[in-house]
Amino acid sequence: MDTTELVEQYFALAVDDDPERYLAQFADDAEVVDDGQRRDDLRAWRRDVPAVTYGVEAVRPHADGADADVLLAGDFPGSPVRLAFDFGFDADGRIARLGIAPAR
Repeated sequence: MDTTELVEQYFALAVDDDPERYLAQFADDAEVVDDGQRRDDLRAWRRDVPAVTYGVEAVRPHADGADADVLLAGDFPGSPVRLAFDFGFDADGRIARLGIAPAR
């Protein structure tokens, strides 16, 4: 899979009802930083995310991953919000790094 397909897969699994499928796409030592906070317990982080929709507006591959511009909408204050996702993938195509921050 190329990086654009891996990003598309991430967002498809993010709304999937099976958290194991979602979590399986992360490397065992993945580093996730969501809005400036490091998330070491990915299972708890995933459980705490409210039901949302992801509108992927752009994906830009780079040397070790891809950046994605996303419109996130759901039942939360400030919805919808534009976010920037920065993906880094390992050699097996698993997410090694994920940064999520407000779009600039």
